Amino acid sequence: MRYGSVTACLALLGSPALAESPMLNVPHFPQFALVGIGAGPGYIGSDDRVPAAVPALQLNFGERYLNLEANYLSANLLENSRWQAGPAGILRFGRGDEDNDQIDALPDIDMSVGLGGFLAYEVGGTDPRDRWRVNLGVLQDVTLGDGGMVADIGVRHWTPVGRYGAFGLAVAASWGSGDYMDTYFSVDAAGSALSGLPVYTAGSGWRDLRAMAVFVQPISEKWAVGAGVLYSYLLDEAGNSPVALSRDQVFFGVGVARAF
Repeated sequence: MRYGSVTACLALLGSPALAESPMLNVPHFPQFALVGIGAGPGYIGSDDRVPAAVPALQLNFGERYLNLEANYLSANLLENSRWQAGPAGILRFGRGDEDNDQIDALPDIDMSVGLGGFLAYEVGGTDPRDRWRVNLGVLQDVTLGDGGMVADIGVRHWTPVGRYGAFGLAVAASWGSGDYMDTYFSVDAAGSALSGLPVYTAGSGWRDLRAMAVFVQPISEKWAVGAGVLYSYLLDEAGNSPVALSRDQVFFGVGVARAF
């Protein structure tokens, strides 16, 4: 069995709240469909946990591919075994109807769409489970939801476990522009009066630092299962915001994938 057919089993760990780039996809593997279930904070900074069901899909065209992981869509346009680059987009769900009364009193943040692109370099050994990847990405809001930009950098390593399984580790960090950070982490005078939270102005800066661990195991030539956890720590302007009820953001889930 080719290992690549199951490497996105935990695409949900990219997190609808935090996904800025593909955390798990690996080139040179059969097309697949995935369903994942898990739980994590309802918005960036929440101390509540909400369940989620997450789809993923990969379509290959030689070295080129189209990849969907949760709310992040990317397309590699390069016919190259190591370099990958192309357009990308993200659907941001905003914030509203929160369980916390103070956060719920703040003006809602509308759903928005960010568009941009990514560049990645990947290298590995003879075993496709032994692989390193460095990824850079930039996404700019185009729907006036927050009017901001998020840049992302990440490093990921997969290593073989047993005959068919694999263990993956990844670290990533995201930087937000002033408009983005202001929308998601600031509290203006009107919001303070409504919520009782202090006035706070968030400027541009590093939003969060993330670490992920995931294990995937094929159970047949077509099916595989996996489980993992992602931890995010909110930094500086984001972590100091009164909207951030917790700097510690934890996501976990399981997934089932089928190659086709």
